[in-house]
Amino acid sequence: MEYKRERYTMKRTRRIFFLICCIAMIFTLTTACSQSAKTNSDSLADGTLTFGVCANHEPMAFTDGKQNVIGFEIDLGNAIAQELKVNPYWINTSWNSIFDRMNKKKYDCVLSSVTDTPSREDNFSLSNRYFVNHIVLVKKSENNSGSADNSDETLKDLKDKQVGVVVNSGGAGTAKAHLNSDKIKKFNTLNYAFKALGNNAVDRLMIDESEAVFYIKKYPNQYQISSQPIASENYTIVCRKDNTKLTRKINNALGHLIENGTYAELTEKWFNKDMTSLVK
Repeated sequence: MEYKRERYTMKRTRRIFFLICCIAMIFTLTTACSQSAKTNSDSLADGTLTFGVCANHEPMAFTDGKQNVIGFEIDLGNAIAQELKVNPYWINTSWNSIFDRMNKKKYDCVLSSVTDTPSREDNFSLSNRYFVNHIVLVKKSENNSGSADNSDETLKDLKDKQVGVVVNSGGAGTAKAHLNSDKIKKFNTLNYAFKALGNNAVDRLMIDESEAVFYIKKYPNQYQISSQPIASENYTIVCRKDNTKLTRKINNALGHLIENGTYAELTEKWFNKDMTSLVK
């Protein structure tokens, strides 16, 4: 009896092992087929456009209370995918590894407030600009309206002021280029920067105009833009250097969205104004 039970147990173990191996082979083949579709000349062959994003940049891309990724760039990417008749898929990732992961084909492109720079033009395939980002100064509101009544401050007016910036932002780069380091205070997030301004820990913030408009809307009568744009930069969608075919498709889709009014609708939704003229 013991011998028969042992033979039965061994046979059962072998069957289970065989089933596990079969399942593993099926999964491997399925994954390989999916990856091959992505690595062929058409990145959209599997019916999906996969975006890499660092979702910590309100109102461009951020997470809501349920950890859903939302924002202007998310809406724009979804509209581009719809224009291309594919499904959008978003991978929220760290900024420090966002380009490396794209080059390793974890996603097709990066849509995450990436500035068009000569270095990136050399190393990636870049789309047409989809957003013009202005850098502005923000201060606590003096007239309880949150408006920009006194929007005439310049860099010269910051001589004796502490200026808050968000790390790795356009504002941080502008401040570094024009201000002494002892006048710059860095914050990891925009929330911390605005709290510091509200608590008088800094005198001004040097941030994106889109962020300023969003926060003034979020916290009415507390803050106001105190300058005209002091610097500007173009945002672009980044593809791998060898994937110019996808870049062309994205450019065509983006052009259609600008012409048919979808782009205007999205900018009005997130920034309270039609910004189409800036990207035409």
